[in-house]
Amino acid sequence: MSEIIVKFHKNEKIADELLAFAVIMSRHDNKWIFCRHRNRDTYEIPGGHREPGESIDDTAKRELWKETGATEFSIEPVCVYSVTQGGETSYGKLYFAEIRKLDLLSSESEIAEIYFFDIQPSRLTYPLIQPALYKKAQIWLSLQSAKDEMWDVYDTNRKPTGRTHRRANPLPPGDYHIAVHVWLQNSNGEFLITKRAPNKGFPNMWECTGGAAIAGDDSTSAAIREVKEETGLDANPESGICLFTLQREDDFCDIWLFRQDFDIRDVILQEFETADAKYATADEIRRMISNGEFIAFDYLDTLFEQSFSGGTP
Repeated sequence: MSEIIVKFHKNEKIADELLAFAVIMSRHDNKWIFCRHRNRDTYEIPGGHREPGESIDDTAKRELWKETGATEFSIEPVCVYSVTQGGETSYGKLYFAEIRKLDLLSSESEIAEIYFFDIQPSRLTYPLIQPALYKKAQIWLSLQSAKDEMWDVYDTNRKPTGRTHRRANPLPPGDYHIAVHVWLQNSNGEFLITKRAPNKGFPNMWECTGGAAIAGDDSTSAAIREVKEETGLDANPESGICLFTLQREDDFCDIWLFRQDFDIRDVILQEFETADAKYATADEIRRMISNGEFIAFDYLDTLFEQSFSGGTP
């Protein structure tokens, strides 16, 4: 089988007539909807081909009703995507839908059943494509919370440009903001992790504390603020160290480690932010990743190695 490459085109103009597919990440009662085709035993995201003379937005609405039975919903575009295989490229548009009311599927529908999941299921019809679309929709959804939040803009060398940017809008190429991931490690070597609220992107998944630096924040103040906002805990600046920085597509992500003991009973869960909290060892976190329960950050092996290296913040 030839390699499959999925690419997203948030800043590129793709001609409308090239958009052949609409795919809709759909949520109902804080659960993700996946479909099972009558001829398959795997799961897929609702979506389908564009018909002649149809707008791509109308394709999305038609396919959403056809494959899920949705009769009342809101739907928003996320981005254009492309799939390249064997030298041929096809284009589609990814959407997010919040479904308020579902009806029964037509007896003539090619979809046998719809299923509701907290997280993406493992047995997928298109396992080399659908996870990328799922992840992109989760990132987009996360940006829609506090969409009017303002960020300071930096250049590719992390020098301030003097400009600010609205969170919900795509950053232009070459512009960056600062993000922080904050790991709280107790004296037993365990990490305090939190479960994302069901209304957020990557719902019901576990993670460390983190977020974007708002305008006026430096990395340290952003890390301490995020800990307070998501857990109600007060991180001591003297107990923290920025272990390393990742330069990603549109941000500089600082990975912080605070070695500080907190009583889990002192955690205050934040409505629409966090649904649960607990301590976990590095091995437990690895098992949670394998089970699809924890967001799989690429840097975790480096983090765990440095967090147990004996260095003192």
